[in-house]
Amino acid sequence: MRAAIIDDRAEDRAMLHRELDTILRERGYSVEGIDLFSGGEEFLALFRRGRYDLVFLDIYMEGINGIQTAREIRRTDKNVRLIFVTTSNDFAAESYELRADYYLLKPFVHADIIKALAVIDLADYEKQRTVALPDGSTCLLHDIVFSEYYNHKIILHLKGGQTRNLRASQAAMESILCSNGFFMACTKGIIVNFEYVKRIENGTVFLEGNNQVPVSRRRVADIRKAHAAYLFGQVRK
Repeated sequence: MRAAIIDDRAEDRAMLHRELDTILRERGYSVEGIDLFSGGEEFLALFRRGRYDLVFLDIYMEGINGIQTAREIRRTDKNVRLIFVTTSNDFAAESYELRADYYLLKPFVHADIIKALAVIDLADYEKQRTVALPDGSTCLLHDIVFSEYYNHKIILHLKGGQTRNLRASQAAMESILCSNGFFMACTKGIIVNFEYVKRIENGTVFLEGNNQVPVSRRRVADIRKAHAAYLFGQVRK
């Protein structure tokens, strides 16, 4: 999950950042980053399609306001979730036109942000999240059961028994996958997705689809602990 907050009031940016980061992590979402911007111009200079999953936009800002910024976003990205943050409902009609997902009124509290995230159904959105691979292609992140490095190539073992091969280093794949809290390297050259782990015993990770991969002896305790934390996060969701 990658989010952006655009607000010209530093205290409002900081508060929303703190609350959003806490809520997303409490609910088990993988937070790759929450970027802060003081205005629409600054944001649009760096924005590109697919860069963010969720954008919070203050409507009343100096320079390009939130509505104008949202229009520019929608020119290139039809899927990113937009939440307007404002002190009034004056631009409600424009928000519908721009397919805004929620209207968060200031001053907001912790419970308001929880409600906003529940309404936009991030769980469903998360399932459809793609990841950019080192060869420039993309893949549904949650379809990856485990990855295996062999002979200078990465083999992605996918849900349903399919596989994909690409030229990439193990370090590159660890950087991409393990930044998400539900992936972990269990031994040299193998990264598993905790979503598909059935059990861990006798130095082996048993995965869905009758897949089995070894666990490095020195990593057994760490992977058991990380898997338990993942399961606990799922229960809290």
